[in-house]
Amino acid sequence: MRTVSLGRLLLPACLAACAVASASAQDIDPGRVYRCPDNSYTNMLSVVREKNCKPVDNANISVLSPSPVAPAASRTRRPALSPRHASGPDQVSSGAQSERDAEARQLLESELQTQQAKLTQQLQEYNNGQPQRLGNERNYQTYLDRVQSMKQQIDLTRSNIDALQRELQHYSK
Repeated sequence: MRTVSLGRLLLPACLAACAVASASAQDIDPGRVYRCPDNSYTNMLSVVREKNCKPVDNANISVLSPSPVAPAASRTRRPALSPRHASGPDQVSSGAQSERDAEARQLLESELQTQQAKLTQQLQEYNNGQPQRLGNERNYQTYLDRVQSMKQQIDLTRSNIDALQRELQHYSK
């Protein structure tokens, strides 16, 4: 026969008793989740009593304990950053600004050329509303749907070109 020490038997019992005591001391119901009228969820019984919360059954909800708020005295405010120069931190030198403008203009012109090339290709494929029928377009409605889609794409490309040209006008001043 094997003998088991009393300490081995008492340890699990003590742990269980401590868990129950701490749960009641903290006023938490670890096996249940409650939904409060303000649509918050909790397992803290003091909050349940205060807000008249209702138990939620069969819910997969993770409950996070609230983080303690630091007292006002311990919260420190950071001083505002002092500006580098009198004109303010958002000011950029005229040389740097003209570089940025030139780079933006170059980018816009590049995109404009891309869109114009795309429009030329789309118009060529569109063939004045009579594009060639594809082999999988035995149904005439399928063909008409593709023509309509092509027309919408052309309109979109034209509006992109117009927007790019308007934006370029801002950089020509």
